[in-house]
Amino acid sequence: MKKSVAPPPVLRVPPTQEAVLDAAVASFLTRGYGGTSIDLVARDAGVARRTIYNQFKSKEALFEAAVRQVWSDFPVLEITQDIAALSNPEHGLRLLGQAVADFWAPPETVALLRMVIAEGTIFPDLAQRFMAAGKEPAMKALVTYLETCAHRGTLTFSDAVRVAKQFLGLINEPLLWLRVVGAEAGAPGPAERKRVVQEAVSVILSAYAKRPK
Repeated sequence: MKKSVAPPPVLRVPPTQEAVLDAAVASFLTRGYGGTSIDLVARDAGVARRTIYNQFKSKEALFEAAVRQVWSDFPVLEITQDIAALSNPEHGLRLLGQAVADFWAPPETVALLRMVIAEGTIFPDLAQRFMAAGKEPAMKALVTYLETCAHRGTLTFSDAVRVAKQFLGLINEPLLWLRVVGAEAGAPGPAERKRVVQEAVSVILSAYAKRPK
């Protein structure tokens, strides 16, 4: 009889820290980075100012933690380590593409990106902190997944970073960027997101899937 393997424990954010991060995200979205202060976040979260400094040390560190909180809803690591996704790139790319499309669907995530772009010229480190806390780890996981597919021989290419950017561009161009600049108000519905993802997967497979000899 096979022994069942217990799943890894879920890391849960302490209630006080979760309240602080929720208040921080809301403040950055409504007040902007420049308009947010530790005092305001402490007031909104109902905690002492010292409590936040004990956990995050600075507004910059609080912003990074808030970004990580937002990106925690993006299950890229789980997907890229899934056995079925590793053995079948069509399945894996579809899951990854759908995760990307669904991650940017809520207005809050688009608003956060818009805020980073708008205030990045005033606070030069803002964009880098946003990238380091969220996008870069997700991109690294996607690139590693593509490299694994290439190593297994299911995809063939010379530059995994380029393929990752192509894949994300096929999804984000029709679904995200018009919303970022305000040209489209609402998020595309589930059917439209699914269609865009499937087309992106088809393009990547047409270009890079290994052909039988």
